[in-house]
Amino acid sequence: MKIYITGIIGMLGYGIYQYLKDREEVDGFDIISVDIPDMSYHKISLFDMDAIERELVIGKADIVIHTAALVNVDECEKNPDAAKKLNTEVTRQLAEVCEKHKIKMVYISTDAVFDGNLLKLYTEEDETKPVNVYGKTKLEGEKFVLQNPSNLVLRTNIYGRNIQKKQSFGEWIYQSLCEGKELNMFMDIDFSPILVDELAELIYKLCQRNLSGLYHACGTGCITKYDFAVKLKEVFGISSGIIHKSTSDKVNLKAKRSKHMGMSNKKLCTELQVDISTPEESIEKFYGLMKERDIIGN
Repeated sequence: MKIYITGIIGMLGYGIYQYLKDREEVDGFDIISVDIPDMSYHKISLFDMDAIERELVIGKADIVIHTAALVNVDECEKNPDAAKKLNTEVTRQLAEVCEKHKIKMVYISTDAVFDGNLLKLYTEEDETKPVNVYGKTKLEGEKFVLQNPSNLVLRTNIYGRNIQKKQSFGEWIYQSLCEGKELNMFMDIDFSPILVDELAELIYKLCQRNLSGLYHACGTGCITKYDFAVKLKEVFGISSGIIHKSTSDKVNLKAKRSKHMGMSNKKLCTELQVDISTPEESIEKFYGLMKERDIIGN
């Protein structure tokens, strides 16, 4: 397969590239310049869809994995036009290009499409009702992608290792605790995080099977932000820093958040016949990966 990744220098994009590079022919797009040995990609803006289309045709793309998005929830709320332009309009245009040239599109969506009012893990059949601009623009993107029954939409909530200066949720907790900071972590917000490395493997299996439609590609079960931080501190053996219990109503956030973002991955696990890590298990894997990459000592 010839696979193109949008946002290939982002956390998920690069994670997918790392997993696929020795298995398939991989290329991608990003506007950020990073010098990585033995890696090449096209420095093209997704707003230049004509250039994107040319490269996909020349490269004879079979699959496009669309990871690029404006994901900062508060930034989306402050700049709704920018969020709509990238998360919705670019997605629509890319879906049209892919359909035109019979290229399968894999769209990475989010748990922010739900309002958090259900007292259970959300399934693919549950009503979507986003409470912020980020969720609304990503949901609109989903609708355009799913107009083609051959395409694939994956709702998720990721963390892992960034090659850019940005930090994932897990990295931020680790770095903050190592620096001896005090963290106020929410007890009233839960989610179903999945490690980028595990998600990359799932995406590849889905592509190999040529599956389509909507799936929740997330961790098994859910965990509060507070409990996630406590578990990470324990697993990483960090003695510095303090984690305080807090609630989201004590913080003046620009965008409203869903308090319950836990999703069920049963549909995906059944289809692929796989087990996906719980949040606690994924933190153990995260620790192992950080050690392997010499981010932390033994």
